[in-house]
Amino acid sequence: SGKGRIPNITPAALQWSLEEIADYLETGLTPDFDVVGGSMAKVVDNLAKLSPEDRLAIAQYLKALPSIPTP
Repeated sequence: SGKGRIPNITPAALQWSLEEIADYLETGLTPDFDVVGGSMAKVVDNLAKLSPEDRLAIAQYLKALPSIPTP
């Protein structure tokens, strides 16, 4: 872990669907099959243990956040 990238998952940077965000939180794979990296790898390890409904709720929350530009 730690060698992939950590994408900006606010609506400013990504147009991922709720299901794509929830899948990312479970698998660590982006829709274009890039792999999660850095400190996010441990987060995904823990989020994968949640129910699909909980991950979908997190995805809904993330989609509702104000956009933050990618630095």
